Amino acid sequence: MNFSVHFDEPTLDRLNLAVERSGMTRNRIIVTAVQAWLAQNEEKDWPETLKAHFRNPAPELTEDTLDFQAWRSALGAGSELRW
Repeated sequence: MNFSVHFDEPTLDRLNLAVERSGMTRNRIIVTAVQAWLAQNEEKDWPETLKAHFRNPAPELTEDTLDFQAWRSALGAGSELRW
């Protein structure tokens, strides 16, 4: 998908310098920056198995008791916990 983005002159100058330093295109730098911003700022959610576990008021009565360590992999390596 294509769309236009308008930058002020100082930002455009900095972007052009980054292109020279990195050898990447302006578009690639912008895409990378947006992806990084989204990864950092998108709302995180609990894994579905963990949400289902806590929806059950008596999880110890089910055959499918949740392994509480299993949800850790859904957070990804190095994820910063915010609770």
